[in-house]
Amino acid sequence: MLGSLPRNNMRKRSWIWVVAGWFFIVRVSEYYALRTDLGRGLTWIDAFRYTLVELGFWLIITPVIAWWAQIFPLERPAILRNVTVLFLLNVFTEVLYSSYRVKLHHFVYPDFPRRSFWRQSQSYLIDNSFIVAWFFWAIIGIHHAIKAARRSQQREQELIQAQLELLKGQLQPHFLFNTLNSISWLMREDVEAADNMMTSLGELLRTTLSIPASEEVSLRRELNMLDLYLAIERARFQDRLKVLLNVEPETLNCSVPCLFLQPIVENAVRHGIARLDRPGVVEVRAACVGTELSISILDDGPGISPESISREGIGLANTRARLEKHYGKMQSLRYSNRNEGGLVVEIRIPLRVHLVGGNGDGSHSREAANVNR
Repeated sequence: MLGSLPRNNMRKRSWIWVVAGWFFIVRVSEYYALRTDLGRGLTWIDAFRYTLVELGFWLIITPVIAWWAQIFPLERPAILRNVTVLFLLNVFTEVLYSSYRVKLHHFVYPDFPRRSFWRQSQSYLIDNSFIVAWFFWAIIGIHHAIKAARRSQQREQELIQAQLELLKGQLQPHFLFNTLNSISWLMREDVEAADNMMTSLGELLRTTLSIPASEEVSLRRELNMLDLYLAIERARFQDRLKVLLNVEPETLNCSVPCLFLQPIVENAVRHGIARLDRPGVVEVRAACVGTELSISILDDGPGISPESISREGIGLANTRARLEKHYGKMQSLRYSNRNEGGLVVEIRIPLRVHLVGGNGDGSHSREAANVNR
């Protein structure tokens, strides 16, 4: 959804990078530190002991330092107080590190003579204070950089969602205007059909208004909502409108943007079938093509004139904008006249299986493959 990863996956990836980063740092530092301390070449046992001790400390203390950075942020108005607190915590970390290393000194250097705890801790504190401080403030800085990046990403997602809601809001008045015109016309011709259209309109609005514009639904759910719209059009066109669904069964559980088929099918009906003096056909096709979901909407109307190709109406322009917001460059919307007459609109989006739950996909279920109406 919106191309963003779930928070759990992001946290798992963050921890993988933390472990990998500390392992690299420890491996580099052990080469120089151990060669200096031991005064000889390294064995794999030497490397294992040093890596285990160093990596263990920093993997444990890193989330603690990140937590300190969270509760004492380097932000106004308390930045001076928080810098002071973090400085004291830095000193505490250095003392903790030296005590930790003294306790495990004989494990890392089994051939070295033992010294008193006080003398050994002084040695570690003096020799490693700069390195520990550098690591400490590096963790603080990385934490704030990640926090700023997440905040920026959240703002971007909120902006995209607001833009999608705006696009959806533009579609609804356009659709309602056309539908109310149809109801007004039917009231003079067929009151019962107009009443049925009002019922279908109410059900369609209840369904679409309950789903955010930024949310994706399964193709099965989208076809169910399209069926509610087509019930409105059938009330007006009666036998003059025939709808064909030629949908591969494996596409029914694919994710698609909510309510993106309706404006295209509406164009096919209003600008294609409505201009015919004979019954017309609108066909919806869906198929998996490699890593993409291909959806085509075809009609056998008069097609589109060359001068109108460069001027998109609200429906097509809005759908194109929504696809760009959802998928960026990983989508396409093309339309052209058919050789046999009429227009074809082809949409390509990334092929993704929709995860059921959260949007009530299970509330409407029917087989939509190879259905003729």
